[in-house]
Amino acid sequence: MYHIPPVWTGFIVGYYINPGTTPLSQINFTELKSAGITDIYVLVRNDNYLTILPDAKAKADAVGIKTHAWVFPGFSHASQVADMKIGVQLDMETYDMSKYLSLIKQMRQDTHGVTFSISTKPDKWDDNQYYYLIAPYCDYIVPMLYIGDYNNTIVGLKNWATIYNFLLPGKIVIGLQTYDSYHNVTPLSKNTLLAEIKTVQPYSRGVILFRYGLSNFNG
Repeated sequence: MYHIPPVWTGFIVGYYINPGTTPLSQINFTELKSAGITDIYVLVRNDNYLTILPDAKAKADAVGIKTHAWVFPGFSHASQVADMKIGVQLDMETYDMSKYLSLIKQMRQDTHGVTFSISTKPDKWDDNQYYYLIAPYCDYIVPMLYIGDYNNTIVGLKNWATIYNFLLPGKIVIGLQTYDSYHNVTPLSKNTLLAEIKTVQPYSRGVILFRYGLSNFNG
């Protein structure tokens, strides 16, 4: 396993986990911590969050990693998750962000006291995502700046990380792809992934890697 060098205290190094694909029992949380992971974002639904999140939090707490529920619109238990002292990330892959603004506002209220974040398509790379509308109602926005899926370059990655940070300072955590593309899930090399992380570090509050099981990050 290779290590992501820290930038400053509080810099997020997150990892998306789909327990339906990679059960939590198969993940070595001590190794994640040693690799520099600070936060995990665990995919849950209305019908399984109560069985998955307590286990995820217990394993993450044991090594000093923060836990977030990774959810989609329609998830109706944000307040219960917040009561568990677990953060919530709402995955908003839409071209009509304003339609969901009332949902976002409600989820912000329901998650009082914990971190509430929103992952989105990258503004301007993929149409207008209206970040200025949602920024007041979340702790941070996670643009999915997936070079392979958008046929972009590391220069484009740096440029847009810079722009997002200029427009919304302190509100951006960059989502990074750990494999080649949607059409080719070959994991990126260590050097390629670390170069992308290093590129956006000065312009964001952190990075979140998509996702465990689709990368060689953990060995």
